[in-house]
Amino acid sequence: MSAGAPAAQVRSGAPDRVPFLVPAGLDAPSGGNRYDQRLLAGLPGLRAVTAAGPDPAAALDDALGAVPAGSPVLLDGLVATAHPDVLAAHAPRVRAVLLVHLLRADDDPPAAPLADERRSLAAATAVVATSAWSARRLRDLGVAGDRLVLAEPGTAPARASAALGAHRLLSVGTVCERKGQAVAVEAVQRLGAPWTLAMAGGTGPGGRAVEAAVRAAGTGARAALLGPLDAGALAARWDRTDLHVLLSSREPYGMAVAEALARGVPSLVSGAGELPDLVGDAGLVVERSADAVAAALERWADDAALRRDLRAAARRRAGSLPTWEGTAAAVRGALELARDAPRAGGAAGG
Repeated sequence: MSAGAPAAQVRSGAPDRVPFLVPAGLDAPSGGNRYDQRLLAGLPGLRAVTAAGPDPAAALDDALGAVPAGSPVLLDGLVATAHPDVLAAHAPRVRAVLLVHLLRADDDPPAAPLADERRSLAAATAVVATSAWSARRLRDLGVAGDRLVLAEPGTAPARASAALGAHRLLSVGTVCERKGQAVAVEAVQRLGAPWTLAMAGGTGPGGRAVEAAVRAAGTGARAALLGPLDAGALAARWDRTDLHVLLSSREPYGMAVAEALARGVPSLVSGAGELPDLVGDAGLVVERSADAVAAALERWADDAALRRDLRAAARRRAGSLPTWEGTAAAVRGALELARDAPRAGGAAGG
């Protein structure tokens, strides 16, 4: 649903029994893990290989060494970019396809130097971007358009939320500095009753500060950390949500925004990454500050016509969201593209 797709043309069909090198802890709740799990379910030829252990570089070397010469291998970007030397050493003999959710250099705090990311991308035969914004970012880093494939996350159809109020907010995602829950907590604390903010997700870098802020303020009735929720509990929470909030400093896609759209729930988002294009006319885009967020929330609460229009737009956009079947088909095409490539190294490093 986003403009600016990469130029690579892909075909249906893909090699059978392709190893998919994934990070340890694939069961942990996160958007990237859910994407990887959906690929494994949607592409029966993929087999998960966890390249981890006491010596992760050696584990990656062993996993790539087991790939037959000239065969494709799919690597989650978190695995591939951690050890660019290992990936580069195997690039001449295997067809490496990198799946990039978020560049490690773009995380908070950065988990890898951008130079290492460039080297890993340069060793890839093909690269899968999970959003149009990510594709543009990868092209800026030297990834050639004819080796770049867009595979946006799918969104499962869902029942529309029954919520029609204004003051019940939900944030879905890892509680961390990058996702901006601390900004939302501060805004809700300023506004006071009847505003409430529920935060569903595990704790990541910077998340302890959010937890401390909630405890210190003693505002359990206004801001609550729910931890990771299973599918049933999260569905019930969506049904009591008036407005979804995601205030990321960097966001390649925004799977929680797409899930909100599927349920007809508008979102209040920052201007980071793909978020403005994804939410479109079904939400509000604000500066990532407590002042701006509080002002936007008051506008939302005071304007019944605005709430009605945003909910109607969310319901319209729900029907045009990418599907997981389409995601799997795009990644299948990337594997086919890699298999047919004349040589490894579909990206140019710099």
